[in-house]
Amino acid sequence: MTEWRYISSNMVSDPLVRQIPYLELKLEHPGLEPAGHGERFFPDVVPYELDRTPRVFYWRPVLPPSVGNPSEWNLICATTHELSGFDALPTEGPPLVTDEGDGTTLVVGGTIGGETTKSHVESYTAPALSIDTCSDSEVRLTVDGTEYCVSNGQRRRIRLGERNVDPSDGDGGSTTVVPELVVRYPGPRELHHPPPGSTYRLFPSFNLEIDEIPNPLSIPTTADELDDATLATKLGVDLSQRPYPERVLWQAFAYTAFDPHTDTIPELTQLETGHIVVRAP
Repeated sequence: MTEWRYISSNMVSDPLVRQIPYLELKLEHPGLEPAGHGERFFPDVVPYELDRTPRVFYWRPVLPPSVGNPSEWNLICATTHELSGFDALPTEGPPLVTDEGDGTTLVVGGTIGGETTKSHVESYTAPALSIDTCSDSEVRLTVDGTEYCVSNGQRRRIRLGERNVDPSDGDGGSTTVVPELVVRYPGPRELHHPPPGSTYRLFPSFNLEIDEIPNPLSIPTTADELDDATLATKLGVDLSQRPYPERVLWQAFAYTAFDPHTDTIPELTQLETGHIVVRAP
C-alpha cells in the first residue's frame, strides 16, 4: 500500500498555459564519436492534439532560472538543452552548446526534450545565430551570415561550415566536423509548462478526479515493477479514449506519484483547469 498526501491547490502556482509560436532548434555534430549520453526515461515534452488544439506539454520544468515575463513572450524556442522565451525580435538564438571551464560539450545527435548523445571538445566556435522574424506562417533566421526561411510545418537541416575540434577523450589529435543546425517550425501551439521557478510536475487531467484516488493506494505491479496500464484501469482512467501520446504522460505521472520503489510520500493536487500537480519531496 502506498500513501499519498493531498495538498490545497492554493499551495502551488498556476502553470504556464498560453498559445504562442513554437520553434525547435538543435545543433548536431554527426561526425563526432559520442562520449556520453543525456538520458530521459520519459521525454520532457509531449506534443499532441486535444480537442483540435495542437499543444506541447512539458510535464517537467525546463525553463532556465531567469526567463523574464512569460506574458510578454512572442516566441518560445525549444532546444536539446532547455526552453527559452523571447519577447522581442530580432534576437540572438538560445544556447545550443554547453560551455564549461575545460571546454565545450556538443550534441552529436538528439531529440528535443529527449535523449541525446554528447561529445566534449577542448574548444569550439559556435555558429552565430539570430532569430529575425516570426509569424504564424514562417520564421526567419540568420546563421553565420546567411538568411534562412522555414515555413509552418517545415523541418530544415542546415549544413554549416567545417570546424576543427579536439575531442577531450581522444588521442590528442584534431578532427574535422560539419555541424548541422536542425530547424523545425510547428507554428503556434498551446504551451503547458510548470510556472517559472517551480519544481513540481505537471500533468493533464486524464479525466481523473484525484479526490477519488484511494489513500492508501494498492499499487499494481508486474515483475515487481509498476504496472501503469493496470493502475489506469484501477483508477477509472480509460487511456483508449485519450489521445495516444497522452499515454506517455500517464506513464510519467504513474511513476512520479506511485513508483513502488520510492519511499517518499507524494503530494498531489488538482487545479481548476483540471491539471494534476505532483510534488515528490
